[in-house]
Amino acid sequence: MSRLIRPPKRSIRATDLPLAEQFSKRGHSVGQLRRASIICLLLLTFVIIPSLYLLGIVEAHNVNRLGRYLCFAVAALGIDLLWGYAGVLSLCQALPFCLGGYAIAMHLSLPQGGGDVRPEYNDLPQFFFFNGVHTLPTFWAPFSSLTFAVVAAILFPAILAMGFGYFIFKSRVRGVYFAIITQAVAWAAFLAFCRNEMLLGGTNGLTNFYKPLNQSGRWILSLYLASAAALVLAIFACRYITGSSYGRVLVAIRDNESRLRFAAYRPENFKVFAFVIAAVLAGIGGALYVPQNGIVTPNIMRVEDSINFVIWVALGGRGRLWGAIAGCLVINYAYSTLTSDLPAIWPFIQGAMFLCIIAFPSGLTGLWDRLEEKCAARAGVLTALLPLAVLGAFVTSEALGLSPEVLQARMLGVQAKYWMLSLICLGWGLVRLRCVRMDSVRSVIFRVSPQERQEA
Repeated sequence: MSRLIRPPKRSIRATDLPLAEQFSKRGHSVGQLRRASIICLLLLTFVIIPSLYLLGIVEAHNVNRLGRYLCFAVAALGIDLLWGYAGVLSLCQALPFCLGGYAIAMHLSLPQGGGDVRPEYNDLPQFFFFNGVHTLPTFWAPFSSLTFAVVAAILFPAILAMGFGYFIFKSRVRGVYFAIITQAVAWAAFLAFCRNEMLLGGTNGLTNFYKPLNQSGRWILSLYLASAAALVLAIFACRYITGSSYGRVLVAIRDNESRLRFAAYRPENFKVFAFVIAAVLAGIGGALYVPQNGIVTPNIMRVEDSINFVIWVALGGRGRLWGAIAGCLVINYAYSTLTSDLPAIWPFIQGAMFLCIIAFPSGLTGLWDRLEEKCAARAGVLTALLPLAVLGAFVTSEALGLSPEVLQARMLGVQAKYWMLSLICLGWGLVRLRCVRMDSVRSVIFRVSPQERQEA
């Protein structure tokens, strides 16, 4: 009787599976990576940083600074929604940010908001006395209510954006012309707010708020958590918008507005709505920023600040919501750190950022996409993860003031932490170059392309 000959056992490879199952497994691994990253970020933001602050490891000014940068990130989300998805480049987003800040600052300057007022100044903000105003102006009176101030911080930017956007989009102004007009609007608003006749503090702005807001540990932590919660809610709102049919219309406007108009749509209505949402997010960010900053001035609404918002989104990766947040945090912390440690080098860093935006349009999100590709292929994950891990660890340690003392030592006028970062980046570049060369050599030897070899 013949025996049944069984084939030798071997491990099942990914290529042995059906094509649909291969894609399912790759998507599962990428999904796991995304979920793990989101959980880690949420734990870092809402658990680890507050715990380190309460234990006295992280100083108050670092938490306060992080809270202010999160407010910038809320405004950057609106720019990404407007520019990254709808293709509308606005250079006046610092204006609604500043309007939201002024609305809250007017309440905080009054006695009802804990403002530092004195009897010799008629219990009014000091600039009123120096401008010859001895009674509270009528338009200031409603801001004695915190509820009115919060509502105004949201509605004022929305109403301004709706009125301006309706007429400008109805006239079919778009592209570079729209960007120039918004730039002019931001400059005009800056000049108007600088005038003392506006009774908003002129060039000095509004200050002398409730002192514990940025001095008491309880208030600093509360405002930081409020900023983080606002950012999370803003992400969910933007994700809901971009994932809906409205979001697909925005993308269609960006890709081919004329064809969409021929399909019986009215793009101007969708652009007005996106413009209003971006202004509302900027107003919310400004309202949370001012109590943590302790002062608001017209300098915040300058054209330069609006351009900085756009640069954050571009470097992070426009059209990807989390890219705007990453670009905002990385650039702000780089600016804060480098202008303190290496002020002469910062202009060159700015130039390098512009070159990176031109050379790598996908920005920081491109590095993450490469990591997901490696994770899906289950090859070279460490090589792709290294630059993101180094960048994240460097920014986090600098943001929380946790860098070891040995890394603060200077060698040839440069701190050791920058030498270490340069060596790691150089090593990663050499590894990437070696991998590319080895792929080329193997392609020549085996007469197959790197893609075919990877699939095999």
